[in-house]
Amino acid sequence: MKDKTRILFDKSILLSILFVCLSIYLPPFFKSLSLTIFALLLIVSFVSKAYLPKLNLNKAFLLPILFYALHVVGVFYSSDKNEALFDLQVKLPILILPILFLFLPEKFLTKTYLFKYSIAIVIGLIINIFYCFTDGIIRSITNFTPLISEITYTKLSVSLHPSYLSMFASVGLILNYIIPFEEVFKLKEVSVRIIKICIASLITFFILMLNSRSGLIVMTVAYAWIIYNMFFVQKKKAHSIVILILITIFYTTIFNLDILNKRYNTAIESITETQTTNYGSSSMTQRKFIYTSGLKLILEKPVFGQGTGDVRQSLNKIYEESDVHFYSYLNAHNQFLQTNIALGLVGLIILVLLFIIPITKIIRSKEYYLLIIYLIIGFSFLFESMLDRSMGAYFFAIMYVLTNTYLEKKTKSLSYLNL
Repeated sequence: MKDKTRILFDKSILLSILFVCLSIYLPPFFKSLSLTIFALLLIVSFVSKAYLPKLNLNKAFLLPILFYALHVVGVFYSSDKNEALFDLQVKLPILILPILFLFLPEKFLTKTYLFKYSIAIVIGLIINIFYCFTDGIIRSITNFTPLISEITYTKLSVSLHPSYLSMFASVGLILNYIIPFEEVFKLKEVSVRIIKICIASLITFFILMLNSRSGLIVMTVAYAWIIYNMFFVQKKKAHSIVILILITIFYTTIFNLDILNKRYNTAIESITETQTTNYGSSSMTQRKFIYTSGLKLILEKPVFGQGTGDVRQSLNKIYEESDVHFYSYLNAHNQFLQTNIALGLVGLIILVLLFIIPITKIIRSKEYYLLIIYLIIGFSFLFESMLDRSMGAYFFAIMYVLTNTYLEKKTKSLSYLNL
């Protein structure tokens, strides 16, 4: 009877974690639902004694918990309590997921299971890509509008921001390259190669059509590592050269199609423009003004910041004083800047440590594909306040616990992957 109960919980907990991974691309309700199911199953498994509650002390998990605790403290000196509490709600996965993984039985923390979770992330991405394109095609047919305009930039990303999806997709490229499908699914090498090529092509085309400037950068980072690894480590020189040629064609296409290169040209013009008073002319000129405004707020309260819920209020005040009016509220568009405004230097240090500590472990363990994942997320943080939306906070929390769990296992045994 006990064995049957254990098997039932084995399957249930595995499915709940896979649901957690798939929920990255779903509305906030499903994120909350997946975490609730995951937590309840763990609690019931302990109560029923199917598993004994045992703390897997991974010190890396203490950092996100501390980061969330700082936001809780920031509520007390924030004047806008409603905004502060909403921010805590958005960032809740950063607290919950590390705690759940601290108590997750070691059975679910093996490399095989971690690869299964990664596969769920890739499958969720593929489903989301098809959904975005299908939605755009349907809109084009029903509204009699040009197809291309319905499957590019914000029209393609539907309710999600293109920069967020580009980050998810670029991480998906790395996971697709690294996951040993042949071992997980017992597939032949030829079949695995075809599957990976199809997935990579779909993801690449998706990032192209998202037309995100940050997306282009992080995808470049992803492919630079893939080509390097394939050429120098895997010794698949012919394959790497083919990929390099295809990527070159890809970039040539971007900068020669007017519908795709307009945003990149505007960005270059805005960056090279030394002075402007028209902050609404493009997103880049808006960013320049926002970054300047953010630095002013940091200098006002450099140590502990404005407070968890006062970033919006403080930025809006500067916008009004400068007589600059945007179509809607714009946050700092940089997670490091956003955190520095809210929690001061103390919060910024903890956020930076959330990258530095895992990266030092990655370099020691030589699992360089994890380094690329952190670089992709870090670059994305430079362009958007990723943790200010549930999908960004949720994705970061998942990737953080999965990568650090893998690194913890790597310190105990050598990886069979020579990467």
